[in-house]
Amino acid sequence: MIVIIAAALLLLMTPIWMHFALSASGGTAAVATPELALRLSDRTVSELLFGPGAFSDYEADEAAHMRDARFVLYGFLALAIASIALLAWSLGRESRDPRTWSSVARGGAILSAAMLVIGVLAAATFDAAFELFHRIFFPGGNFEFPANSLLIMLYPYAFWQLTAGALGVLGIVGGLIVWFLARRRARSLAT
Repeated sequence: MIVIIAAALLLLMTPIWMHFALSASGGTAAVATPELALRLSDRTVSELLFGPGAFSDYEADEAAHMRDARFVLYGFLALAIASIALLAWSLGRESRDPRTWSSVARGGAILSAAMLVIGVLAAATFDAAFELFHRIFFPGGNFEFPANSLLIMLYPYAFWQLTAGALGVLGIVGGLIVWFLARRRARSLAT
């Protein structure tokens, strides 16, 4: 489940998604020109993923938040890598056992169902979910910025709503694909 969410998250950090979501949410209109907004976002995502983590386009408090976000992202990606290693080890040892593939299929189905339930709840209470996420992962409170800060203008609230929805859809679809393929593999091994 973690691997699917990590893959979906990385897909959403590509320029294809980011440029679309920034344009659709008004993030490109809030900065001097749409081209500048896209360049700023590309630099931000690049620093988030690859460093150095200075985030020099932003004010000090915004840059500090982005460094914290980078820490949370790296922690989640480390968990995903550990999950991949555990999954590879498990499948390597018991790849011919239909129960192993049934477990993988169950994980995909559970992820899809959980993402659907969480998605409906989050859509109905996005403000509270967004606030809770930030209070859990950024307990120092360095996530509240004035409306005219570059970080808020470039990534407006609508951007996060759109991206959270896309993450949910990708999680559901990814879970269903894993469920289908692993279930099929379990059935072929059982016969």
